[in-house]
Amino acid sequence: MKILRKKAVCEKLGDINETTLWRISRGDPSFPVSIQLNKRVVGWLEHELDAWLEQKAAAARAANNNVVYP
Repeated sequence: MKILRKKAVCEKLGDINETTLWRISRGDPSFPVSIQLNKRVVGWLEHELDAWLEQKAAAARAANNNVVYP
């Protein structure tokens, strides 16, 4: 089990900034919950982030399969 800190999570999600990470974590109920490592440090379980990314990719592929091209 590997815990990723904020910077590594931002890089894993496409080199997003910390504000975008905060918005995703607050706005998407399916986003993995962070783990408080100490008073100032949080992290996320890498396998939970991987599962979330797979879910998002599968949903995008399914949505694209329903698109009718002229």
